[in-house]
Amino acid sequence: MKKIIFLLILLFAFRSYADVQKEIDSFGGNEFLYIKAKALNPQVEKEVVQDRFINRSQRFEIAPEFSGTFGGDSYNRTSTVGINAHFHITPKWSIGFKYGYSFNKLTPEGQEMTDRANQQVEANPGDPNFLYPEVIYPKSEMLGMINWYPVVGKLSFGTWGVAHFDTYLTAGYGTTELSNSTAPTTMLGLGLGFWLSQNLTTRFEYRIQQFQAQYYNKTQDMMNNVASVQMGWLL
Repeated sequence: MKKIIFLLILLFAFRSYADVQKEIDSFGGNEFLYIKAKALNPQVEKEVVQDRFINRSQRFEIAPEFSGTFGGDSYNRTSTVGINAHFHITPKWSIGFKYGYSFNKLTPEGQEMTDRANQQVEANPGDPNFLYPEVIYPKSEMLGMINWYPVVGKLSFGTWGVAHFDTYLTAGYGTTELSNSTAPTTMLGLGLGFWLSQNLTTRFEYRIQQFQAQYYNKTQDMMNNVASVQMGWLL
């Protein structure tokens, strides 16, 4: 009889403990809070910050580009559309190729000088007193490049979501086809890339491209400042 009573007391105590434990585990009976708490995983948050959003190792990226040029010939301004191809060796290093086709227009100063030359030709066709300005402008460019991505992070845009980003340095060498010659070109720049999904990225890039232009009576070093935006797709 004592054994039976002892077993009943033990069973009652066990059931009471189980009920209390269930109550604690479910945050006092609030199942919603319990589910939300279980969804939190500090280890995942830590990995999102420290690791790359996606694995880019041994993958190709294709990125169309639009850029504007500042500097260079003082009588000309250049806009370029092109394509970039990157091969990501590791998440921190990639090599690539850049091709761009340029569109040019005169600056206000260049347009004014051209208008004055036109007026002089109309007034004195045989011996005008004011000559057309000599304008050297780029027609296209081809560059090989190497990129280094040292920093990765993320930005929150509220209800719109979270964008992962990385900063990078880029360097390259190639040629620029000018209006009167082809010139060897060096390039150095930096950029900021936002990874919007597993495949889609947006890059904002600033670079300096240097080459020599051959004028009628001189050779001049050109230092073009280029700002570009790129939309990339990771294959």
